[in-house]
Amino acid sequence: MGSPFFARIKGDVLRIVASVPSGRVVTYADVGAHLDVMPRHVAYILATLSDIEKATLPWHRAVTAGGMLGVPKSGAGGQSQRALLAAEGAAFDPEGCITDFAARCAEVAALPHGVARQTRPAEVPKPRRRR
Repeated sequence: MGSPFFARIKGDVLRIVASVPSGRVVTYADVGAHLDVMPRHVAYILATLSDIEKATLPWHRAVTAGGMLGVPKSGAGGQSQRALLAAEGAAFDPEGCITDFAARCAEVAALPHGVARQTRPAEVPKPRRRR
């Protein structure tokens, strides 16, 4: 059983990714910045989706910074992330980077996901002990 914090972050990541329209992408870093978590946490959540989640969520629309696909991933039906993005019009250079990445990249805050931008509270200094 996971922590309630992880469950909330996972739910927020899934809501954000679900809101990315066809033909557009977001980066793990941009989603992480919106949620005030590290990009690797976003990537981990998407890499560990169940087959049902993979079949119902456009997980393939989340990529590394700069439009690189990174580790090859497949959906519930066996389609690769690259094939799913290509079916939505994306083209790739020989290194596997989306060629028109800047035009395809959606701003996370502008998507209709309803997830408020998160910020961690500033650390409160511990009170000094009196002697």
